[in-house]
Amino acid sequence: MDCNPLNITSFGEALQIKGSTLHRWYRDVLSDYAKDGGASVHRDDLKIQNGKKETVIEVPILRKENFGSKMAIDEKHLGEDFYTVVSNRETGKIAVLCRSVVFSEIKHVLQQCQTQAEVVKSITRDFSSLFAKVCTELFPGAIQTGDKFHVIRQLMEDHQAVRIRYRQKELDKQRKAYQEFKKLEQIRLQESERTGERFKPGKFHYQEERLDNGETPLEILARSRYLLFKYPDQWTRSQQKRADTLFRYYPEIQQAYALCCQFRDWLSKKNIGKHYLESDKQLHKWYEDVENADIDELLNFKHLVETQEDIIRNYFIQGETNAIAEAINNKIQKFISSNQGTRDRDFFFFRLANY
Repeated sequence: MDCNPLNITSFGEALQIKGSTLHRWYRDVLSDYAKDGGASVHRDDLKIQNGKKETVIEVPILRKENFGSKMAIDEKHLGEDFYTVVSNRETGKIAVLCRSVVFSEIKHVLQQCQTQAEVVKSITRDFSSLFAKVCTELFPGAIQTGDKFHVIRQLMEDHQAVRIRYRQKELDKQRKAYQEFKKLEQIRLQESERTGERFKPGKFHYQEERLDNGETPLEILARSRYLLFKYPDQWTRSQQKRADTLFRYYPEIQQAYALCCQFRDWLSKKNIGKHYLESDKQLHKWYEDVENADIDELLNFKHLVETQEDIIRNYFIQGETNAIAEAINNKIQKFISSNQGTRDRDFFFFRLANY
């Protein structure tokens, strides 16, 4: 159990022992955590003296032997705190886990591994300015690669924002129609009071138009969410029919979808190893198409790509991504569920460090 994310409660049920009881036995008696005297033996917390003020940086994991030539840096939300995770992309092991997203504190922690940091040849990260500074100053010999997952996720969010904008317009029409109905009802009420007639409240009915496929605008805009994540050749027959109708009534969504597919084709595995001039030509053609389309959401994404262009293009060197860091986050999540949450934070980190 020390080295596997076993669910203690389920394991206890198999042994016909109450899960909380087995958890307490394992923590206090059976595990190395109990034998070594608790978490304090396993932690590598550091202190920073700033004048008279002393700051303690919690470092649950600091394993210098886990550094390698290919690393990844990411953040993880545990409970109410954010942690910085530096992991080895080749072994999948955590080298540093510290409770901080402040540059000066992260720098102080990583300086404990300065010799190991010098062997890092490449490091993948998201587009956080914090991690950009960390990688530039503390891993000076490493090639920084912007994570493809974060790029595509931002692209899809901005594309979905176009669909959501149109949906909000439809909801706005419905809201204004209801407000107009209320005004008319108020006028009717006043007229009834003036004439002494009995007032009978009316019911609000909003008559939506039906599109070619039988759906209302609100329905088709809501139900088109998932088909916009796929390429056209991946659509089912019903999705193809819905997409045809959607694009006929909302050509701007079709334009945004085409630009998204174009960018995804550019940032794909098939372009790994291609000459940078060829990839630059394709990218700048996409820039031009986005400018001509003049869609605010995609112009914002274009700005992100332009400002991070160098590290995004580094993906084409060896196709490196931050996938291992995301996988480690999933493993941490497994430990959270198998450790009855993170209320006993010290024991949780003990199990995570062993794994």
